[in-house]
Amino acid sequence: MTAISLGPSPSRRDTLTRRIRLLVAATITYNVIEAVVAISAGTLASSTALVGFGLDSIIEVSSAAAVAWQFSAREHAVRP
Repeated sequence: MTAISLGPSPSRRDTLTRRIRLLVAATITYNVIEAVVAISAGTLASSTALVGFGLDSIIEVSSAAAVAWQFSAREHAVRP
């Protein structure tokens, strides 16, 4: 009996992992810039809403960092 693979092939998995890493890096970069600009502008304008928007960007960076961490490790376990 032959095993049926339900996931992508190893080369396709590598391609998708590379794309995910690039997307996560772009997301983190954009959101860090967005946070700095929004918090700075909000502080200068005394705008609570703008500072809050900047703080929300920091939360988005944290979320993207978790995804980056998940995809940064090489797979050591053998999948059945």
